Amino acid sequence: MSTLAGILCIFQQGIHMETMRARREFWVEHVQAWQASRLTQVAYCQQHELKPKALAYWIRRHKQATGPLTLVPLAVQGPSVSRELLLQHASGWQLALPAGIDAVWLAGLLRGMA
Repeated sequence: MSTLAGILCIFQQGIHMETMRARREFWVEHVQAWQASRLTQVAYCQQHELKPKALAYWIRRHKQATGPLTLVPLAVQGPSVSRELLLQHASGWQLALPAGIDAVWLAGLLRGMA
């Protein structure tokens, strides 16, 4: 991958992360408003022109996100000669980043994904 292609890929991921963050904020606000409203999910969705299945999905995600964190054991291997950092999630997705990626940027990306 060329440097320009790598920068473009990181830029596109940044835009995608902003879209995901905005979507998450939109639904978190609705989940909290629904909880405060004391309405049924269907009634709340009718008032706000939302799909009940979408609200139910985000309620489940909100419950999972606000639950206790779990520490996961990590096996650290010796130094790698790879030119990329490969992040793998238990659900199967993978993200390959250049080995010299800025740690602050990576931390922001991971926070945005949480």
